[in-house]
Amino acid sequence: MHEIINDAVDVEVTFSSNHVAPRRMRWNERNYEIRTVNLVHSAMEGMKRVFYFSVSDLTNYFKLRLDTDLLEWRLVEIYSDG
Repeated sequence: MHEIINDAVDVEVTFSSNHVAPRRMRWNERNYEIRTVNLVHSAMEGMKRVFYFSVSDLTNYFKLRLDTDLLEWRLVEIYSDG
């Protein structure tokens, strides 16, 4: 199942070697352990740069968006089998 979400989420990250890696996300009163960062890319939206992270836990795939001006994380999309 694929859903477009666009909800604000809390994301816990680690920083190393000039990279940001999401590790945990809280959405809808539930915590998700991010096991894998599958893809990271950036895009310009007007004058600001945003970063997109395709990540997964054991059963779901998520697309997260980091707005670097607002320092806001959003859950953009979710893919799951159920």
